[in-house]
Amino acid sequence: MTTEPKRYTAENPLKILSLGWGVQSWTLAAMAALGEIPKPDYAVHADTTHEMQGTYSHAARMTPWLEERGVKVRTVQATQNYVMDGHGKSAYRIDIPAFAVNIKTGETGQAHRQCTKHWKITPLQRFARSIIGKTSPECVEMWMGISLDEWQRMRTSEVKYIKNVYPLVDRRLSRAYCVAWLEEHGLDIPPKSACTFCPYHSKPVWKRLKQIGGADWEEAVAIDAGIRDKGKGSGSEFKHFLHSSGLPLEEAVRIPEDYGAKQMEMEMPCDSGHCFV
Repeated sequence: MTTEPKRYTAENPLKILSLGWGVQSWTLAAMAALGEIPKPDYAVHADTTHEMQGTYSHAARMTPWLEERGVKVRTVQATQNYVMDGHGKSAYRIDIPAFAVNIKTGETGQAHRQCTKHWKITPLQRFARSIIGKTSPECVEMWMGISLDEWQRMRTSEVKYIKNVYPLVDRRLSRAYCVAWLEEHGLDIPPKSACTFCPYHSKPVWKRLKQIGGADWEEAVAIDAGIRDKGKGSGSEFKHFLHSSGLPLEEAVRIPEDYGAKQMEMEMPCDSGHCFV
């Protein structure tokens, strides 16, 4: 005897927490684990494969903690996570919002940001479809870790079968509240969740990344060099950069250690808000 698959509807939706492992989405997951809010059916991490090492360490440490408390954690990835998508031998599409500089005229611009769509939104949609099978309007609730102070990041889903939900905004909770809540419950405050080479990094983030060094900084430097002559305008006068100054990353980001001095300790800023999770 076969059992009919569960039918998800707007009245009985599949609930997915988009778990980016930053402060806000981690807070929602922890709240669900401790019974402060209802549990989602799944907490799904759309892994870009380019996150900071601190994010991966935090996820590895806390995934068992969530699972032990009834929060089902899943990780999904895009079918390809390349920064540059090749279309022939010399033409490339840059999927990150790199800065473009016309070396002849000084004209500046920015590549179209496609990484969020390709690396996060599409894999989450694919996961949802694998569970629900047939779709119907708003038969999936996608919980987003966006807080009240970031309300401008709220978006309507691009597909009709998903309804984006913002539990922190609904509860009028800020990022500062999330940090305080995590501290009150003796839980780790996760590092900033972002790709190592995100062009939206602020100057303090770039400096901190260089000061720490290691694999994260090395990947950013390698990507910066790799995109220089790629993308729209390849083979012409256009050059592409991760840093808004239009300079190579090693040159654009200067820290006291470059001059033999000691860097003052500083905290990583909160999530930039450019990436929806």
